[in-house]
Amino acid sequence: MAAARNIKKLVTGETPANLPVGEEDVNLDAVESVVKRMKKQMAERAPEESPERAAEIRQMVELGPSALKIKTGEPDELLNQTGFVRAMGKLFLALQAPLDFMARGLVRIGGDSLRHNLAASDMVYSPRQYAALAIASIFLMEMISIVLVLALTFIFKLSFIIPLVFLLLIPFMGLLFSVMVPASRAAKLAAELDKQLPFALRHMSIEIRAGVGIYKTMESVSSSGYGPVSDGFKYVLFSIEKGIPTEQALENWAERTRSDGLKRAVSHLVRALRTGGNLSQIMVTIAEDVAFERRIKIADYAEKLNLLSLFIMMVGIVLPVMMTVLTSIGSSPSIQGFLATFSFFSPLMLGMIYFVLVPALLISFIIFIKGADPGS
Repeated sequence: MAAARNIKKLVTGETPANLPVGEEDVNLDAVESVVKRMKKQMAERAPEESPERAAEIRQMVELGPSALKIKTGEPDELLNQTGFVRAMGKLFLALQAPLDFMARGLVRIGGDSLRHNLAASDMVYSPRQYAALAIASIFLMEMISIVLVLALTFIFKLSFIIPLVFLLLIPFMGLLFSVMVPASRAAKLAAELDKQLPFALRHMSIEIRAGVGIYKTMESVSSSGYGPVSDGFKYVLFSIEKGIPTEQALENWAERTRSDGLKRAVSHLVRALRTGGNLSQIMVTIAEDVAFERRIKIADYAEKLNLLSLFIMMVGIVLPVMMTVLTSIGSSPSIQGFLATFSFFSPLMLGMIYFVLVPALLISFIIFIKGADPGS
């Protein structure tokens, strides 16, 4: 007991001189040597903090609770961002009374689909924040368009009907684009995930066949450069470290994506973990199925491109030429006297078709093609 008390006092910082008299049976030099060696080992095992992390902790201590930014998903957190996002956040908060109603409407229109697409596309915004950014951007675009259209209308003495239609079309196109962007990014990420998934599954199969545990296998895949698959396994490992069971962490990852191949692979993997089975062979089989399904998607995409090329030719070539011919006919005084219908095909209408309608349709085709691309 005396020796234990002496060791305790040495660990807590008391010197040998402070020890009680009459305990000469303990070799104090040896005890102090052991204690110093233990302290050295503990110091070597302690993780070193980076200068950035140390500065962050120091700032939190100095500022107190105000330095702790709790994420609530509200638009005011956009002010913590930089650049364009921060500017749009300021604009939305400055005009929150009229714009908030439209933002809430966009969230209701998007519903669970918008929330799932934002998570599947790895966008760091909540539905409320994304709607605030979209509405603020549309409002800014509309204000700029109003100034430009009014200036052109007064300079060239144009009719107000077509500019009014153009100004009403901008918010509609902006809302449509806002809904399409998360879905398009989620589909692109799912295509990239399906592209890398067979290679990652074969990697895991080799590791498990060599006797490596499932946790170490996921660590190996997460650091092997498989793109979104490696990022997903990092998310799974982080969830496991927080105390979430492995099966639940894998299922949560699958629910966050739009990849059917990943969902099927996770389903079989979770079933094998819970009931047992040849996990290595299961992963090889899943990898072959995902690769075969990917080849089918690429073949379907090639067939869609054949049909889309016909529509692009009609919109980009035939429609402008046809409208030019009709406008030339409508500009003839002799035709206008007999057929008043051709008066609709004016030079202004031709300019709107060339510089507004055709570019908008071509951009829509490009967005659709990029969104449906399963990857090469």
